[in-house]
Amino acid sequence: MSGTIVLGIGNWLGGDDAAGTCVVDVLNPALRALSAGRHRAKTLLPVEIMAIDAGTAPESYTSVIRQHRPDLLILVDAADMGLPPGALRTITPEKISVLSFSTHHMPLSMFISYVEEFCGKVLLVGVQPERTETGRGISKVVRKSVKRLAEAILEGRIAEIPLLG
Repeated sequence: MSGTIVLGIGNWLGGDDAAGTCVVDVLNPALRALSAGRHRAKTLLPVEIMAIDAGTAPESYTSVIRQHRPDLLILVDAADMGLPPGALRTITPEKISVLSFSTHHMPLSMFISYVEEFCGKVLLVGVQPERTETGRGISKVVRKSVKRLAEAILEGRIAEIPLLG
């Protein structure tokens, strides 16, 4: 096992539901710049990071996860956690079934139970949406949170994201 895979989950047509895919859109240019030596992170990358936009079907990437066997798989998705818009929380597996994840083909709990045998650790990070209406763009508050989360991933500070209580 080696490295980290970030799987961004969401739908660009659903406003803040695109939070997970937006994290990948922020990470990939930063990762390319770091690997080309054009940009210096505040800290050195702790591990190799691969960021994948899984859209609404993270199960389509099980073969990639199985092939790479990451030390850490980070799933990022919009989740109605009853918190202020833009709030970030790490969500434990037992909390997944009580939250609202709206656009998945397969329940995240089922997906996680399948892929966790191929990973050292699986983290689900929820981003509290402000709006999820069709055709609306991502809100400013969620976009700001997405950038904070991407920085935390790049700087190896993912453990600083609070646990959903």
